[in-house]
Amino acid sequence: MNKTAKKVVATILTTVMTVGAATVVSADDLSITLSHQPYSHALPSYIGEEEGIFEENGLNTEILWFSSGNTQNEALGANEWDAGACGTPPAIAAGIAYNAKIVGFSVDDTVSVDYWVRADSDIAAISGEVEGYPDILGNADTWKGKTILCPTQTSAHYMLIATLSAMGLTQNDVSIVHMDVPSAYTAFKAGQGDIVALWDPQSYQAEEEGWVKASSGEASGETMPTVLVASEQAIEENWDAVYAWVKNYYEISEKYKDDIDTQSEYLLQMQLDNGIDTDEELARRFVEDRPLPTLEENVEYFKGEAGNTKADEVVNKIVQFFINQGTYTDDDMTTLKENGFVDGEFIRAIAEEKGISME
Repeated sequence: MNKTAKKVVATILTTVMTVGAATVVSADDLSITLSHQPYSHALPSYIGEEEGIFEENGLNTEILWFSSGNTQNEALGANEWDAGACGTPPAIAAGIAYNAKIVGFSVDDTVSVDYWVRADSDIAAISGEVEGYPDILGNADTWKGKTILCPTQTSAHYMLIATLSAMGLTQNDVSIVHMDVPSAYTAFKAGQGDIVALWDPQSYQAEEEGWVKASSGEASGETMPTVLVASEQAIEENWDAVYAWVKNYYEISEKYKDDIDTQSEYLLQMQLDNGIDTDEELARRFVEDRPLPTLEENVEYFKGEAGNTKADEVVNKIVQFFINQGTYTDDDMTTLKENGFVDGEFIRAIAEEKGISME
């Protein structure tokens, strides 16, 4: 089925879904396996399952839970899931390795990532020496040679490189030990490493440990959206289910965007279900710091000519950053562009259905 026909089918299907209970399509008609981490970008999918919204709209879902974008990509390589959400860096890795596509943007990850040192670190003793970056502690001399616990090919890795770059350093000037965030927190607490990359709720717990925030995503001056991704096979063979999920994802997000109480309750439940040590106060802080995305925001990202949208600009900048650091090559950038890695077709189809102009 070509894309035009698929969009027609999607529009017809959505109309049937929303006419009323008597005409709701059976949940067996569309099925999709989703890939998530138990953080904000998973909330719309989690709520959709918990409240039965997907099922009511004719979409049968299964969520697979992962600790990081790396493990999501390993599962994608085994064709274990169709679509999901993650940070932009692992999405780029998936695009290069498996021809996955970015099909939407989710919460901003910039406020999520922090880099912590112990109170007696030489980094903690120096402030204001990184010109133009007042919130980065230490300097090139104190950071050089440090062992940093950080999940590689993630938003934390990208912003770590940005922090190092602000001091004239590269990742070759430090020792990066790949470790997922919960494990890195535990290891750092046990005395391993000199610097640890964390995101919430571990970042909040770092404060309680008396550790010192040496840098952060915001301090690095970079921005980092999380993204919705879909596998090449799902787009080719399960287009309607991907479309239905993306559409429902943003509708759920918009419904609960200003309902902090409900978001907090679901986030707490989702994280506890997945073994994350958190509580009501931390869950509330988490959702307050990370507004859920909207369709309108995504229209702004993807409007205009494919290949020259704001979405392309944002993603290409991140790819280029990794190229400059030696992680990827110019050929990788070419491959991503030629394969249509930034794919606005789902947002365009949803906008068309809703009568929203993307000119």
